[in-house]
Amino acid sequence: MKKALIFDIQHFSIHDGPGIRTLIFFKGCSLSCKWCANPEGISPLPDIKQTALRCIGCGACLKNCQTGAISVEEGRITIDRNRCIRCGTCARHCPAQALSVWGKYYSVEELVELAQRDMPFYEASGGGVTLGGGEPLLQNEQAVELLHRCKEAGLNTAIETAGNYPWEYLQRAAPYCDTIHFDMKGWRPEVCRAWLGRDNEQMKDNLRRLDGEISGWEKKPQLIVRIPLLPNENFTVEDFELLGDFLCTLQSLSKVEILPFHNLGQGKYEQLGRSYELKGRVNLKAEDAEPYLHVLQAKRLPVTISAM
Repeated sequence: MKKALIFDIQHFSIHDGPGIRTLIFFKGCSLSCKWCANPEGISPLPDIKQTALRCIGCGACLKNCQTGAISVEEGRITIDRNRCIRCGTCARHCPAQALSVWGKYYSVEELVELAQRDMPFYEASGGGVTLGGGEPLLQNEQAVELLHRCKEAGLNTAIETAGNYPWEYLQRAAPYCDTIHFDMKGWRPEVCRAWLGRDNEQMKDNLRRLDGEISGWEKKPQLIVRIPLLPNENFTVEDFELLGDFLCTLQSLSKVEILPFHNLGQGKYEQLGRSYELKGRVNLKAEDAEPYLHVLQAKRLPVTISAM
C-alpha cells in the first residue's frame, strides 16, 4: 500500500470528536474554500513553508535550490512557486528552519503506532483518532485502512469530510467510523461555486446516501453536520430555511453545529506565498450566528453554535 501524505498530527485535540483525540491531517482537497483555515492541506503534494522572520540571510537555500526557484528581492528570500518542484532540498539546508516542508509520508502502521501512544488519554476521556485535512477520503485506500486498523486496535474513530468525491469513498469508510463530521458549506450551487470552487450537488447527494446507508445499522456512527458560516455570504437566512428542511429529512442526524467564521489560518497563506481573500475580516462571535440558530431551532433540529 502507498503511504499516506500527512501535513500535521495534532495530539490532545478536544474539538474534533468526543474526548481527547489525535487529529491526523491528510493532504489534498478537491475544494478551495475562501475561508480555509488549513490552506497547506489543499495541494495533494508537499508544500514549502516560508517563515520569513526566522531567516538569517545565510543564502544556503539559494545555493542548494535545484531549479533556481529561490531568489533575493529587496533583501528578502523569495520563492517562485511555479518553478519550485517541492523537493525540500532548500528546507534541509536551512539552519534557521525559515524554510520547512508541509507534508510527510507515513505508512498506516506508523500512524496507528503514533495514535496508540495516546491510549491513556483516550481511555480517561472517551477519546480516539480523528482523520481531518484537507479531505482525508481523497487518499481513500490509506484512510480506510487506517480507520480499519484503528478499530481493530480498539480505538474510537472519527472523520471530518465535505463529501466532494465519489460515493464509494465514503461508503468504504463509514463502517469503521464512530463519528462522521460532514460539512455543509453552502446551499445554492452558484454560491458554492463562488466560495468553494465547486457546486454542492455531489456533497448533498453523498450526505443523503450516507444517511440512507447507516439508517438501518444496529450500531451506526454519530452523524454531525457542521456548517461554516459567513452571514449573508455563503448562507443567507433564507438559505438556512432550505438547508433546515433538507436536514429534517435525515433519519440518522445526531447533531448540527454552526461554525462562525474565524481568520486563524490567515498567516499560513503568506507562508505559502498565497494571498488570503478574506484578509482583514474579523472573527465572528456566537451572537452573529443566532438568527441562523433560531431558524434551525424552529425546525426542532439539535443545533448548537460551536468553535470552528
